[in-house]
Amino acid sequence: MKHLKVLLLTLLLAVSLAAPAFASAVPDELVVENLNGQQRIVKTYILSPDVDSETLKEPPFDYDGYHYTWAFTTKEEKPYLEVKDVVETVTVETSSKDLGDILAALDPTIAYDDGEYAGELALDHTTLATEASGYTTKYGTITDTKVIDNLDRNDMSYVPSTTVKDGSTLTLKDVEWQVTATDQVGDTLMPCTYQAVASYSASYSYQVATGYITTAEYRGQVTSEGIESITYTVVFVGEKLAEPEPDIDADTDVQPDPAPAPGPGSETTPVKASPILKYLLGILTAACGVALMGAGAFLLYKRRKNVYLYVPGETDGTYQLIGKFRVDAKNADIDIRDVEPYPTEIVAVELKKSAATALAGKELGVVCRSGVHRYLVPQDSGEDWHTFDIQTLQTNL
Repeated sequence: MKHLKVLLLTLLLAVSLAAPAFASAVPDELVVENLNGQQRIVKTYILSPDVDSETLKEPPFDYDGYHYTWAFTTKEEKPYLEVKDVVETVTVETSSKDLGDILAALDPTIAYDDGEYAGELALDHTTLATEASGYTTKYGTITDTKVIDNLDRNDMSYVPSTTVKDGSTLTLKDVEWQVTATDQVGDTLMPCTYQAVASYSASYSYQVATGYITTAEYRGQVTSEGIESITYTVVFVGEKLAEPEPDIDADTDVQPDPAPAPGPGSETTPVKASPILKYLLGILTAACGVALMGAGAFLLYKRRKNVYLYVPGETDGTYQLIGKFRVDAKNADIDIRDVEPYPTEIVAVELKKSAATALAGKELGVVCRSGVHRYLVPQDSGEDWHTFDIQTLQTNL
């Protein structure tokens, strides 16, 4: 029973030593190498800028006969620059609708910043739209004068009571009679011809704008730039562990389990741990650590990307990597619709050995925005390289 407790404690110790090696993020690539006589484990992570690189440092650990300690970490930033067109609407108020007054109230350019994109927008003069902000009522009077002549007497029946001017009806307000000719009647000159000067008027109301509101659009391109991701390379340097030499002659005294008190004539003998058991426990501890490390490495291997997507580079014969994917026999499609930059012409698909082996003799589907391109992966091809023109998929919509 006591030996079982020792075994359990040994296993727990092995797990506690091996666990920190897998406590950080899962690396995108893990390489065990011997560089110029130096044993190293190199872990590569592609992480977002908000990840603290200090978390990638791991406590010392043992793996495959070496004791590894963190040596250094390097980082490579991948910047991004995105551009988009923006339209902003601005409103100003003026006391008149004169174009000069309106343009004086509008800035030629305005700054744009939404917390992600920033830039400068310019006024688009073709978008100006002006309307009254409100109205008030004002009043006025229309007047007119009519002269009616060659009248034989100053009789009001000759004078119309209303007249029309500019579509408005005016009413008679006053009449002035004037003598235009006289006759001799006896010794007295008497008026014989008259003319009437009639005055007409009417009141009217009209609406006047109290001010004007002008809307205008500002247009331009704004940019968003920063760090898309950071590639960290974490290097651990290993020193070879000394191989344990079992000491089969050395005995370790172990307190025996409580036993009944000896009776008369009995003898007691000290209980000693078996050297072979001690050696086996050491081997088991090392094996557990290696198994845990191996399980972690296998997990990384199973999750690694095995399909690379490329587009032609700036010079002939070169290609630029734009995406990584993972496929297996159950999932033989890759979706490139969200890849940036999205390819517009030639696309190259590289199947690593594991992917080419899993899909040998099967079809691989490349899901594009304009359709799906499928092709047969050759048998026994090792790594496979396939190119196609994405423009040919336009007819597959």
